[in-house]
Amino acid sequence: MSVIGSRTTHVCCRPAEEGGSGDSSLHTARGTLAALGAVADEAFGSPELAGRTFGVIGLGSVGAHVARLLDRAGARLVVTDVNPATRGLAQELGATWVHPDDALTADVDILVPAALGGLLTARTVPLLRCAAVAGPANNQLDEPSTADLLAARNILWAPDPVVSSGGVIHATGVEVRRESEERLSERIQGIADTLRQVFHLARTRATTPATAASRLAERRVREGHPSPTRTAAPAPTS
Repeated sequence: MSVIGSRTTHVCCRPAEEGGSGDSSLHTARGTLAALGAVADEAFGSPELAGRTFGVIGLGSVGAHVARLLDRAGARLVVTDVNPATRGLAQELGATWVHPDDALTADVDILVPAALGGLLTARTVPLLRCAAVAGPANNQLDEPSTADLLAARNILWAPDPVVSSGGVIHATGVEVRRESEERLSERIQGIADTLRQVFHLARTRATTPATAASRLAERRVREGHPSPTRTAAPAPTS
């Protein structure tokens, strides 16, 4: 981002010493943890993460943070990554390690894709053994209709643009809105409230969370939001 920033000012996430907001991975993970609480609440009737089993697919910069945060929350972990070196993190956290080919079929409460997208397809959805899927990986559905396949199996899916928005919230909050870390933490935690809105809309409209999230986003764009310089109303969470 520093190199890109040498050619254009339209850049976020440069190092803090260069006036940027720094690495966004931890904040993406913090937002993911908030989202997982809302998912657990919707799927199991409680936002409590302790004692639940999470299957984290991908232990890169974001996935490793997610795994550590879940461990601190008292969750049980089943993890994997294509890089065998990350197995050390699994041992550190006391997590169960599975081969990447077996990750999607792991018997877990919530599956947490945190690497490549396109994992959820007409072929893989029938193989899932989880109650919900929610993670920071982008573009998890190979195509929009896959959301219907998940719904048909009563597997709750949390739209990834909401789950993964913590990094964007933090970066724009620091570099554009000039907000305090306290305010940014509140907005990142607000991802849970946004997801609850999505799930409520999906239930009341008898649609999928994917469609509900799109409708919510369209409504927010259509109605507009207060300028960041105004303090009368809170800023959106995503």
